[in-house]
Amino acid sequence: MPEFLIPFGPFHMVLLHLPIGALTAIWFLEFLHKKNDNKNSNQAIGLLHLLLLLSCGLTVILGLSYQEFGQYGEEIEQHEFWGLIFAGCIVATYICYWVHRKLGKRSSKLVYMLTLLAATITMVITAHQGGELVHGKGFLSKPFQEQKRQAIAPAPFVDESSKENSGQTRIITKTITTSAPNAPMLDAMNGADRIDPISAPIAEQVKKPQVLDPRIALFEASQAIFERNCYKCHGATKQKGGYRLDEQHSINIGGKSKLPAIIPGNVEQSELMYRMLLPHDDDDAMPPVEKEPVSPEDINLVRQWIEAGAYWPDEAELSAASSDTVKLGDADTDQLIEQISQTGVKAEYNAWGDESIRIDLAVVDPGQLNEAIQQLSGFRNKLTWLDCSELELPQGFFQQLQASNKLQRLHLDGTDVTDKQLDTLSKLAELSYLNLYNTQISDAGLESLYACMSLRKIFLTRTQVSTHAIEKLKKFLPKLEVVHQP
Repeated sequence: MPEFLIPFGPFHMVLLHLPIGALTAIWFLEFLHKKNDNKNSNQAIGLLHLLLLLSCGLTVILGLSYQEFGQYGEEIEQHEFWGLIFAGCIVATYICYWVHRKLGKRSSKLVYMLTLLAATITMVITAHQGGELVHGKGFLSKPFQEQKRQAIAPAPFVDESSKENSGQTRIITKTITTSAPNAPMLDAMNGADRIDPISAPIAEQVKKPQVLDPRIALFEASQAIFERNCYKCHGATKQKGGYRLDEQHSINIGGKSKLPAIIPGNVEQSELMYRMLLPHDDDDAMPPVEKEPVSPEDINLVRQWIEAGAYWPDEAELSAASSDTVKLGDADTDQLIEQISQTGVKAEYNAWGDESIRIDLAVVDPGQLNEAIQQLSGFRNKLTWLDCSELELPQGFFQQLQASNKLQRLHLDGTDVTDKQLDTLSKLAELSYLNLYNTQISDAGLESLYACMSLRKIFLTRTQVSTHAIEKLKKFLPKLEVVHQP
């Protein structure tokens, strides 16, 4: 998509009403035309078809631009697919209309009306999917459904390992580092007893015990979780359902549901927590089923932040807190994160109590990509998530990748990965997620994945693979879920 069109992407939300209105008007005039067959009516229908064709084309172009602007993930693929089918039906309808105007036969009229009907059906499907992207699944039926909020209440978090201490409270120690701001302490649990998340001590002896204010630690932890799971749909560029989570004044404002995302100190009435705790396949669950669910550990941290009053420090407090942070835990990993971050790479711990690392290479400057890749081998058995989306990968990338023997998720979508380079992935014994969307991978490349026995999900839309090759891959990996739109 040309760069100059991307800023105009949001106008897709406005322009899409033109083809809908034009198509409705055509049906209206066609119905009147049966009773009033005159030249003026024919001219009006012809002009409406021209408007429909042009507005549909522009809507599709701006929709593809908005896809880039809005940073949508795989959930937009079905909407894009049906949108392109709708556009094809409009072109067919336009041609059939003028052929019928020229021939004037009953058979040409029938073909024209069938294409008009097909365009209408695909328009309804496309519009409904677009509405669900913006307003959430089942948005049309929600006003008619009984409110089920009170039926599901957040379940208390219980640390199973606390049972080892024979009823004594167990202090859970977490890493707090400047390179991984999303690592505050967790509170301890003992049955129904809960330690105050503000006053819980850190069970670690350190020199010069400067401890990060627990309120700020919980804030930074929650924001890191929101950044990973929520900001793309509820951040600066997009606010689904009227909710925004990256600004203090927005978190307490009710969205379209009129229910505040967060009520400080009240977990049960906070809409955010309610939706995070719903079953992942529920229409109201957040993140939606197309996204990875938030881990129980991360949900518990957000819960603690809300219970502690959803404290939101100002910039001065955050700046002061970063200078007082104490490094606890794996200092070597902290140093590796700090070094690779200097290349522009985004590197962070995956979750609390889990020292595995996730790295996003997609944000790095091309001039520093080689240096960043050279540093990957330092993480070895700690790197579990690697995002290389839309990159031109250098020659030695896949050799470096073999050192990451604990890698579980790999994003290669939009890269120049080749069939031969996929051979190296068979060395990654724990790889369970692979995204090859919009690459030149062919049937030959899939054959090299037969040995990836832990692979559970793969994205193959916009590749060169055939349906036959996909079926063959599934025979070798029967538990594999394949996302593929031919």
